[in-house]
Amino acid sequence: MLKKFYKGSVLLLSVITVLGSSCTKTDYVQNPNAPTQESVLRDATRAQIGQLGVGVQSVMPDGVFSFRAWSGSIGREIVYFAQTESRYYRELQGEIPLDAAGIMYGWYLSFNQTRRRAEIMLQSAQNTSALSDAEKAAAKGFGKTVQAYAMLNCLNMMGNNGIRTSFSDLSSEGDLLKPGCFKNYTESLTYLKGLADEGLAALEQAGSAAFPFTMVTGWGDLSTVEGFKKFNRAVAARIAMYQKDWTGLETALNASFMDLDGDLQAGPEFMFSNVSGDVTNPLWRSFDNTGTPMLVQSKFIPEAETGDKRVFGASMAEGGIARVREREEASAPPDYPLMSHEVQMYATNTSPIKIIRNEELVLMYAEAKLQKDDLSGAVAALDIIREGNGLQKLATAKPAVIGDKAKLIDELLQQRRYSLFMEGHRWFDMRRYDKLNTLPLDKATHSVFTQFLVPKAESDWDSVNPCQ
Repeated sequence: MLKKFYKGSVLLLSVITVLGSSCTKTDYVQNPNAPTQESVLRDATRAQIGQLGVGVQSVMPDGVFSFRAWSGSIGREIVYFAQTESRYYRELQGEIPLDAAGIMYGWYLSFNQTRRRAEIMLQSAQNTSALSDAEKAAAKGFGKTVQAYAMLNCLNMMGNNGIRTSFSDLSSEGDLLKPGCFKNYTESLTYLKGLADEGLAALEQAGSAAFPFTMVTGWGDLSTVEGFKKFNRAVAARIAMYQKDWTGLETALNASFMDLDGDLQAGPEFMFSNVSGDVTNPLWRSFDNTGTPMLVQSKFIPEAETGDKRVFGASMAEGGIARVREREEASAPPDYPLMSHEVQMYATNTSPIKIIRNEELVLMYAEAKLQKDDLSGAVAALDIIREGNGLQKLATAKPAVIGDKAKLIDELLQQRRYSLFMEGHRWFDMRRYDKLNTLPLDKATHSVFTQFLVPKAESDWDSVNPCQ
């Protein structure tokens, strides 16, 4: 297992302070025992590019826990009942306001650091003499795609508060202190589309070249430059969906790894291990966990369709396909309705986490068809999801929805609710369809947030140092 090595390589990426030296810009000597950001940006060795590439991959899972758990809580998929910290349910369930200086921003730091590290990698690749032009293009395509993936997650948490869409080019002293301004949701999506499209163009330019670094276990058939284009287009499809660019969505999906006849679970995944120095799956929980259980929101089970294998039967942790498992003893925070089920999507603490699955792509395909008024095409795609999860086709189970666009949208959202449970979608789905007010509230004092606040450290910085 090489994951330990990949994690170690991140140390090279995280050095952002140039150590004191008498060297000038024309008299620079690298210290091989303490490489700096400047050393790799000037003329990195092939080995350093290799470390940077695997380092970026090793930090891509960072933030996945807080992203999925916090968005899942606000989207009323779960209640995170941390016994020693009530903010994890009181704040996320809207009983008390979000705290911009609080404990809920791990995802923000992680996704922005991933973007930064990808930028260091791709610029180091462009500035080295150790790679061919095609290899430089491959590295750029990889880096831009990773940035688009990570920052779309960040943007969806931030909503219309947006993200910073620019930062300096890393070439001048003090560049870390010159962040760009926050842009709104629409402007930020435009920026992300640009990243994904730049990534594809670079991958195309790479031709038959290989990545100048090892692709870690988990990418499968997408580990080559040609295969990675399909991941790039899957990310582009997500962006197009949020832009409501239905033609662009369908075009991106057709160039992705979507397979209407294929395994719904197929797709790249984050890998974990118990090797010393590595990390384990942060979303895994033992059965009947009492310390930090992820309790399934009380309406999730009753509102599921009879026979839905995503809800009823053996859980994924037990070898089935249900994403939840009934607890031996129901549980709940004080004054909440008792919750009988818990999230059980991972068999062990080294089980992989899917990054994006074919099932999500098929659901996006159904949405594109639906929004382009191809209702029969939408029904056919939705039936793939239904039959794949133990349900009858719509014509048999719900004939009243056939030909009714509004009812089909409700059906689409229902299928996304159960297929993409705890994968970071429900809150954003309900927000983009203006249905946040339909999410269940466990207490009369609860509310549903529309977005996270700009972190206080960011707003404090901008108040003293106006963005550029």
